[in-house]
Amino acid sequence: MAEPHASPDIVIVGGGPAGAALAIALADGARAITVIEARATPPRGDTRATALSESSVRLLDALGVWPTLAGDAVPIRTVEVSQQGHYGRTRLRAEDQGVRALGQVVAYDALARALAECARGVPGVEWLAPAGVTRIDQDPDGVRLAIDGPDGHTERRARLAVAADGTRSRLREQLGIGVREYDYGQTAVLLPLDTGGDPNTGYERFTDEGPMALLPAGGRRRTLIWTLPPDRAEAMAALASDRIAERVAARLGRSFGPIIPHGPPATWPLKRVEAERGYEGRVALLGNAARTLHPVGAQGFNLALRDVCGLAAALESARDPGDGETLAAWSRARRADRWRTRLFTDVLARGFVRGGRGLGVVRAGALLGLDSCSIVRDGLAAQTMGLLGGLPRVGNWHLERRP
Repeated sequence: MAEPHASPDIVIVGGGPAGAALAIALADGARAITVIEARATPPRGDTRATALSESSVRLLDALGVWPTLAGDAVPIRTVEVSQQGHYGRTRLRAEDQGVRALGQVVAYDALARALAECARGVPGVEWLAPAGVTRIDQDPDGVRLAIDGPDGHTERRARLAVAADGTRSRLREQLGIGVREYDYGQTAVLLPLDTGGDPNTGYERFTDEGPMALLPAGGRRRTLIWTLPPDRAEAMAALASDRIAERVAARLGRSFGPIIPHGPPATWPLKRVEAERGYEGRVALLGNAARTLHPVGAQGFNLALRDVCGLAAALESARDPGDGETLAAWSRARRADRWRTRLFTDVLARGFVRGGRGLGVVRAGALLGLDSCSIVRDGLAAQTMGLLGGLPRVGNWHLERRP
């Protein structure tokens, strides 16, 4: 094994969007940070739509990353929620909330690349890629990580390590932190397509087969995310493009005009995966390593980014970033937001999938009532935008709710 390098203050395992955002949020020129990333370069060609809430846009702007993304982002100014076969619907409008947009849609690879490139360019950040952690040991004063990377076998010792290495986190597994899994019994079908409708409106439509989301991607381009029972998702993925278009059109309705798919659909099973605890000793969990949520409502990365900035704020004045009291305080401060967001996604994922005429009438009535009750509608909008309960402070930025 090569000689150990100078000890960083913090090691982040995983240079995806959550890990890279944390490196940016923590970098102040005085703190030494090492990022260990499995990929040699950020992903390219992964154009899956990522819906960023208004809170995430503000946080990314505070981190200095948003200007790189803004030119290709598509603003969501209205979200329309409806149910197939019923009149009940509700609309959330940016103008009613005093903001320019409820959120923005960007390609996943553009988001990951912008964050990684920014993190690699800030002072005090060492970026090791491709690299992985083969062993982790802890003692009361620090964490020691054995790394297999571009310099061969090396070690880093730090006061805090952060696991941001995905849903099947190897670092979380090495620490012996178990997970709680909930299988929704659903499969997500993702399909890029052209269709009608307002180019700055996101549509959430609940159908007899499962919820269907349409995210704007510029002009007539959209990304469809349809949640289906596994057998129906498999059958649809095997259909020809014209047959897929027929099925989508039958559930969206005539107002959307011709449906033109681009390429075959992608599918993946849907589970909620949550770590049994958010930290262990001097190791904190972030992003999908901490929790992976159902994609309905597009809450996953947005919650992760609030966790990232909350941790950065907690560590700002900490003499020892890996101190147990500091990590416990961060976890307590983030508990309410995490609980609300998980409940929100679970209600949408489970409450609007079950069939039956009686349930359909109840849901339609709920949507009509929501559209006529501004207090409840504003609360839903605040949750959707990630602004319910306020935002963590990033550096000298105090991110109040502002247009």
